[in-house]
Amino acid sequence: MKKDVLSEIGVALLILLFTYTAVSKFLDHYRFVFQMRLAPLPLMKSLAPVLGWLMPAMESLTVLGLLIPVYRLKALYASVILLCSFEIYITGMLLSGLELPCTCGGIISRMSWGQHLVFNAVFIGIGFMAISCLRRSSGRLDNKRTATS
Repeated sequence: MKKDVLSEIGVALLILLFTYTAVSKFLDHYRFVFQMRLAPLPLMKSLAPVLGWLMPAMESLTVLGLLIPVYRLKALYASVILLCSFEIYITGMLLSGLELPCTCGGIISRMSWGQHLVFNAVFIGIGFMAISCLRRSSGRLDNKRTATS
């Protein structure tokens, strides 16, 4: 029972995070793409227009998956993968030594790159915790179904 609650809290937090960031990116699309083009990675400059739509779309699809129980586990894995890819990007920005603005938008964009690294690490942990709890609770459900069959 406790695992179910922890899983639901983790899912809810990830839904809030990805909804907030996707909406921010969609609403301020021009700034999001402009700031991505400033990144010191040559590939980012050319991919920024595509990523400008792809990233918030992926975040939105992840939210949909988190909302639909049958897709929840896959969406949790997608959440962790997205967050890890953002973590790699943030690490690259930190290692560049440049003082560039964050592309996130909203309140999150006011964080330093170091704060961002910690923030994402916390959400990666939340994602793994939710995965673990969901897998354990679904394992219990499978065992109950087998026992009653």
